[in-house]
Amino acid sequence: MHRVVVTGMGAISPFGVTVNALRNGLNEGRSGLKYDEALKFVVGSVPGERVEDRWTAGQQREMSKASMFALVASDEALSQANAQSLDHDETAVNIGTCMSDLEHIGETAQKVAEGQTRRVSPYFVPRILNNLPAGYVAMKYKMRGGVEATSTACATGLHCIGNAFQSIRYGNSRRALAGAVECALNPIALSGFDRMRALARGDQPSISRPFDKKRAGFVMSEGVGVVFLERLEDAEARGAQILAEVLGYGISSDCYHISTPDPSAIGAVLSMRRALGNASLDPVQIGYVNAHATSTPNGDSVEAEAVRKVFPNQNIAVSSIKGHIGHLLGAAGSVEAIATICAMNDNVLPGNRNLEESEEDEGLNLLRNNSKWVDGNPKISICNSFGFGATNASLILKQF
Repeated sequence: MHRVVVTGMGAISPFGVTVNALRNGLNEGRSGLKYDEALKFVVGSVPGERVEDRWTAGQQREMSKASMFALVASDEALSQANAQSLDHDETAVNIGTCMSDLEHIGETAQKVAEGQTRRVSPYFVPRILNNLPAGYVAMKYKMRGGVEATSTACATGLHCIGNAFQSIRYGNSRRALAGAVECALNPIALSGFDRMRALARGDQPSISRPFDKKRAGFVMSEGVGVVFLERLEDAEARGAQILAEVLGYGISSDCYHISTPDPSAIGAVLSMRRALGNASLDPVQIGYVNAHATSTPNGDSVEAEAVRKVFPNQNIAVSSIKGHIGHLLGAAGSVEAIATICAMNDNVLPGNRNLEESEEDEGLNLLRNNSKWVDGNPKISICNSFGFGATNASLILKQF
């Protein structure tokens, strides 16, 4: 088996374009959420420049916004890893997404319904295929190690990184770009989630409040997170800066309901315990839990119970950054993995923004505000992502 490390990261988030924008926003405890007058919801949209304006009009017709986001984040990750000029014959790509371009699908469906099939774009199918963001990245950098696009709802990002980690660990690939992208801030997606009663209602960013007694649903966001993974021996041989080591990965299924977790917390418990077993670690070696906690009544409560069961009597530090940047759906786990790596390297644990009063903090250290890493605690963290369809993932990261 090979040890696997992270040497590059790329991100776009409601704080802006680049990992540093994400890092600074979290370290300063800011919110990247705002009320969108057109959408009539609080959302986490990318501020500043339109990323798609970096491409020509012709390229914008060909590519989805998600593909453009993936290319920008991949370039940042490769630049940080100083890996653009490597021979990428053995580099794999696993960049997934949760939602297709629903707005484009809706516009095309309208043309078909009106009998205007000749106005349907020849790029319609490529724009809605979930593997195309990964495909564009692989084509740009000639990465011939295989292209995958794991799609598991809100667990997509961690599944992509975890699967890439296992592939490198067991010798199926030498290095990989892995993560997830989400660009679904449109009336169709928002209406669908709203009809499920999954979204928080209101016009203040503070409606995203993981673990808080008043939480009432999640805030939807857009963005991308991509990491460059490689064998430890390769990174050391070429003198790359190592940002973190991936130690373990666990998955599970609730087998309970398509959108509601099992109240017993069995799915989340199994996911975390399997990650610990995969990493050959004891629970006491974990110093921080980056929680999935999306600000929904059931989800946050069940995850808190799962953490208590896996880490009993530890009063372990727990926080979710969704109070800062909302829920990036498929991209949530990969962006949160990057945020966790930044937290370990900066020695700053992000707090649960907007957390005032909680019924879930028994036996847990639910961080109200940003805090320094507790002296003596190992800088090893576990990240959780749980998705619709009863799918769960946990990833363990260590400061190198």
